Order: sequence, then structure tokens, then C-alpha cells
Amino acid sequence: MKRMTAIFAASALILSAGLPGTAEDATPIKSNPIEESVLRESLASIQRGVNFLTDKQMENGSWCDHPAITGLCAMALHNSAAKQTPEVRKAAVEKARKYILGFAQKDGSIWPADREKDYPNYSTAISLAALAIIGNPEDFDVMKKARAFLIGSQYDEDNTENPTGKDNASFGGIGYGSSGPGRPDLSNTQWALEALYLTEFLDKEPHSADPKDAEKAGLAWKNAVLFLSRLQHLPESNDQVWVVKDKSSPDRGGFIYKPNESKASDKFEDKKSLRSYGSMTYAGLKSMIYAKLAKDDPRVKAAVEWAAQNYTLDENPGMGPEGHYYYLNVMAKAHAAMGEDAVKTPDGKTHNWRAELLKKMLELQKGNGQWLNDKHGRWMESIPELVTAYSLIAMEAALGPYKE
Repeated sequence: MKRMTAIFAASALILSAGLPGTAEDATPIKSNPIEESVLRESLASIQRGVNFLTDKQMENGSWCDHPAITGLCAMALHNSAAKQTPEVRKAAVEKARKYILGFAQKDGSIWPADREKDYPNYSTAISLAALAIIGNPEDFDVMKKARAFLIGSQYDEDNTENPTGKDNASFGGIGYGSSGPGRPDLSNTQWALEALYLTEFLDKEPHSADPKDAEKAGLAWKNAVLFLSRLQHLPESNDQVWVVKDKSSPDRGGFIYKPNESKASDKFEDKKSLRSYGSMTYAGLKSMIYAKLAKDDPRVKAAVEWAAQNYTLDENPGMGPEGHYYYLNVMAKAHAAMGEDAVKTPDGKTHNWRAELLKKMLELQKGNGQWLNDKHGRWMESIPELVTAYSLIAMEAALGPYKE
């Protein structure tokens, strides 16, 4: 029983702080503490956000009647530093858990299979991550099947629907699924890899006695790294023709959305130039850390350098207001996964990203406790439940070891 408790506690720390390593890795730089006033205001802000979500939960246990949005809200509540009415949060998470389980399909996927274009891989990945964080042993069988489903959805030679060779740029990636847009993309892949990372323990004793489970997962990670590498502007590790060769290029080290497509390219007259942008660069960086690439790996270093050169909390670099909260969420988790508090920008300034992100979230929160992208609603950021979940998870990652 103690072993189970330790596993669940470790999983909760990983998602709330975005940390794939040990407790020592999570130790913050003491020269950059969060100011006491910011800490107090942040905890009060989180409580208001929690109150908003619990008030918005539907009778069936969901938010927006969708398992993926429900999963994000459940993760935000489960790992919350909010102090008031913990029994309300606990009850809300349990209702959400039961709602999510109601969408478990025979093939292991977790999604509304009776709805058109509800994207099985996307929904399964977030639902699986939520179940992993909640950590109820009764859900292990469902989680193992969902984990196998995601691995089976990866584009490789053995993919039943889309057999793909290593010479194909989509190899190793994961897309929306059979009902969604074609070809894998970095956003779906990063959600899937996060879920696989959080559930690695299911491939080990006492949850699995078959070493082939771990071997299959290990190969999936290896293939995913190849996919990630082929989305990064780094010619030393990417053989794609679109990669910038100029080491002084502002795109160097950054990531694009999927093979031969960057959402940021739409912002420029030259739409054939595949531009790096913030949310995907942090998605790539976080995924490489979860894949256990070392900090001194050239791909990790290049992504960190791009992020430092484009450091901002005011927008999604390269996309402006589009996907701003998705960006803040993945940025916080990626920086926390790196285990470092300081970001040094080209102007010589050192930024405490934790404190600065918390201040930004305080600035952006609405009076009723919600967050909402009122500048651009693309990628569902007009939905306050989704954006509030993104925001709370980002704040929890920023608070990390500074939680009271």
C-alpha cells in the first residue's frame, strides 16, 4: 500500500510541477525566490479559479460535456494548492473520474466514439493523464489499455491503419486519430507522450510481468524522438529540406507544428517558410525532457536557446494572441521539467520565470475567477473552463516547491 501511495504522489508531483526527475532536480534556484506577496496573491487566485471550476461542473461530472476538457479540469483541481473546501474539490474530481471512465472503449481509447470528429487520440491522451494523476487502482486496467492504444496509434511500420516507414517525416508521431485531420502533429504527440510518461509504472512490476511491454514502450519513445527531431530547425539532427541552415536564423532551435506545416507561417507573406513558434517549441522541449534526453543534448540546448531568445509571457511567440494560454501552460511545464528557475535573455537580464508567470496569471484573471482569451478564441480558447484549467495547471507548475 505504501508503494502505491508513493507512486501516486510522484505522479502528482510530475504533472503539477512538470518535473520528470528526482526531488533534487526540482530544487529551485534560491537566488530567485517567489516574493511572499506574490505567493499569497497566487494562492488566493488559485482558490478563485478552483471555485469557478467547481461551480461550472455539470451534473454528469463533466466540464463542457467532453472527457478531454473534463480531464484537464480534474487535473487542475486534484493538484491544486487551494486550501478552502477540500471536500468540494475531492468530490468534483471523483465525479469527473467517473464521467471519463464512461467513455472507455473496447480498443482502449477514451473518447466519445458516437460523436463525429471528437479526436480519439487527443481525448485518450488527456483522459489517461488525468486518470494517472487521480491514481485510483481500480482504473489501472483501463489505463493500461489506453496506454496500449496510444502506443498503437503512433505512426510506424506496425501501425494497422497507417503503416509508415522511417524515411517518412511522420514516423514516430501521433495525430488526432482516425476521425481527425491526417498526419501526426506535435501538439497531439506531446499530449500522448505526457500520458505515456505518467503511466510508465504500468509496464513494471507489480503491474506487468511481461518485459515486452517495457520494450514496446521504449521503442515508442525512440521513434518519438526521431519525430521530434524532424520538427526542429536544427540541421545537425534534422534532414528535412525546409530546415534553416543559417546559424544566425531566428528560427534555429525552434519547432514547427507538423511535417511541412507551421501555424506561424500564416503570419508572414512568405508562407512557404516554416517558422518556429513558442507553443510548439516548448512542446518539443518538454517532450524531449520526458524522453530522457540530457540537458546538454544539442537538440535540448538549441530549444532552450530559442526559448530564451523569444522569452515572453505577453503572447505566444510567433502567433501573437493565438494559443496564448496553451503556450503559458506548456511553457510552465517545460521550464519546470528543466528544473531551473532562471532564464537569461540575450539582453543580459535574468528572469525568474516562476514569479513572472504567476504575476502574469494574476494580471489576466477575470473578476469571477476564470481565465479567458478575449483577444483570440482560436483553438477553443474562448471556452473559459478550458482556459481556466490551462491557467491553474500553469500556476501549479510555477509554484512547484514553493507551495505552502
